[in-house]
Amino acid sequence: MRNLIELINKYNHQILFILLEIFAFFLIIQNNSFQKAAFINSTNGVTATSFLVISNVKSYFSLKSTNELLLMENAKLKSLISYQQNDSISSTSPSHFIPATIINNSVARADNYITIDKGKVDGIKKGMGVISNNGVIGIVKETSKHFSSVLSILHTKSKVSVVIKKNNHFGSLQWDGKNYKKAKIYDIPSHVNLQLGDTITTSGFSYIFPSNTIVGVISDIKTKEADKFHNLRMSFVEDLKEVKYVNVCQLLKKEEKELLEKQINNE
Repeated sequence: MRNLIELINKYNHQILFILLEIFAFFLIIQNNSFQKAAFINSTNGVTATSFLVISNVKSYFSLKSTNELLLMENAKLKSLISYQQNDSISSTSPSHFIPATIINNSVARADNYITIDKGKVDGIKKGMGVISNNGVIGIVKETSKHFSSVLSILHTKSKVSVVIKKNNHFGSLQWDGKNYKKAKIYDIPSHVNLQLGDTITTSGFSYIFPSNTIVGVISDIKTKEADKFHNLRMSFVEDLKEVKYVNVCQLLKKEEKELLEKQINNE
């Protein structure tokens, strides 16, 4: 308080001048319609700009919650579509999808893992498939209360049952630990007519991933005449180095299917 009084005493003439200027400006605005209209227009512009800046700042800080809401809506929509397709020939089982965000990922090792921000409390269980909007990502390996570790499709021990979309010939996909953008396709008989660019999708046989989920396209065919099976490589549609948002799949008839197959195997 003492410093404030000393400051006012020191600059009292300047402060008085500023107050008089403000008062004179107020009188001009108050008693002249033209200046009054110009002042109101200019203050409206400043006010609108201020509101726009505040709105943009609020929108920026609400992006995370908005994005999470969109992911949840997208997962619900996927689930509803799978229920509707359950009546058609193209689907084998309705699925429930849980949205998640990748918080750790690697593609440079021979055996890669992914960590997602959903765990047991979100309904995640070991063995569930993880997909993105552009393809297969991996299989849940371990879960904690709030997080899950995923065996990436870029793991040398990861195998996915796939089919050639145009003719339904099935085989298996496995990464060879080399180029993270490509993988090998095994067990497609050599008599099957294939072309570069043919689409590879999931078969749905394992009940880990929904059937007809796109995986990639054939990018290399090196089959020799004496080979019984094609020598194929495919390119992933999803860029596994950039993927951020995923859905964890729960195929609702998986346990029934596994129980039936277990009974047959025990006979």
